[in-house]
Amino acid sequence: MKRYIYKAKKGPREAIEGALYANSKQEAVDKIVRKGYFATSIREDSSDDGKSAVSSGIRAVFGVKLRELIIFTRQLGNLISSGVPILKALTILADGTSDAYFRTIIENVSENVRNGYKLSLGLRMYPRVFNDFYIAMVGAGEDSGSLHIALKRTADYFQKKYELISKVRVAVAYPALILLAGVGTLIFVFTSVIPKILPILLNLHVELPLITKVLIAFTIVLERTWMWLLGSAVVFGIIFKRALSNKVFQGYFSRIKLTLPLYGEVVLKSEIAQFARAVAMALEAGIPVIKAINISVPIINEYGIIDDVRSSVRKLESGNSLGESLKGTRTFPPFVYNLVKVGEETGALDGALSNIADTYESDCEEIIKVMTNLLEPVLVLIIGLIVAFIVFAVLLPILNLNILIK
Repeated sequence: MKRYIYKAKKGPREAIEGALYANSKQEAVDKIVRKGYFATSIREDSSDDGKSAVSSGIRAVFGVKLRELIIFTRQLGNLISSGVPILKALTILADGTSDAYFRTIIENVSENVRNGYKLSLGLRMYPRVFNDFYIAMVGAGEDSGSLHIALKRTADYFQKKYELISKVRVAVAYPALILLAGVGTLIFVFTSVIPKILPILLNLHVELPLITKVLIAFTIVLERTWMWLLGSAVVFGIIFKRALSNKVFQGYFSRIKLTLPLYGEVVLKSEIAQFARAVAMALEAGIPVIKAINISVPIINEYGIIDDVRSSVRKLESGNSLGESLKGTRTFPPFVYNLVKVGEETGALDGALSNIADTYESDCEEIIKVMTNLLEPVLVLIIGLIVAFIVFAVLLPILNLNILIK
């Protein structure tokens, strides 16, 4: 994807300048013409080639950042609600997007819309960027004639998800920094300091304390086997990663994670919160409950929860209520299916699901605060004890030697 600088005529007198991304000069000219301009000059911006290629390549592998997707979705909804035609809105957003890969996607979607396709069909070509839930919400908005509302609701959902992820990252950042600094310090001590002190300790010709013997033995073992330990860790990581591609193993591993104290509770509640909010927004958009659940399933990351949701859908298709269907699972607690029952009985299922999402998101934030507040002193204490162990193991033989001399 190359960047082109162009000059064009917008009317008999008005001249404009701009830049766009295209695979060739002819494609760039075609894009300018489709915008309604007459190109008078166009040249390749060679200074941007390396940066554009790298950026586009990275985005093609990892997709589009969630923050960029939120901005695009919200702005598209705002432009459409302001009366801007969808093609014009997509062109405006493509021109205002700094990411070359995402810009290409928007332009291709715009081209499909220009050729008569619905927006939802154009988005379906890029499943790595627009998931099933996103496409279903847009499709429901198109069918009901309220696309701008559907886009704003979708942006709200991803904004909530983004905020929850950001809070988790912020909460974990400081303990992670402490752990990284502690591990780095210990690696430095065992690789640079202890090997220099070890010969001195061995040549003291005194009976070494048990704590010193343990340190010496650990250092020697680590020095002789660190390559084997590193290799074993890499092999284990590869085997574990391949095992995760097996659905049966994924299910068992997911169940184990969900049973862990505190961590499992955070994972469970965050997954249920995201799922409940997605289903609630789909119901608000007029999507039937079974379809709303099915398009929300890919949002869930834990296979143990996915299995229970699919089991509930089968019961729902057999004629059971959603509350009763969720009650027979191992994942969903009484708070969830009881509130869902109330929502079904009052005809406000979407509101009940939104309440579940709000409650569980708040619970997750509180649990994360507790975890991080406990984790910080625990990490400091553990690292301090290890350092104290090393210091005493080194100093005790020297102190014993001084006593013998006296």
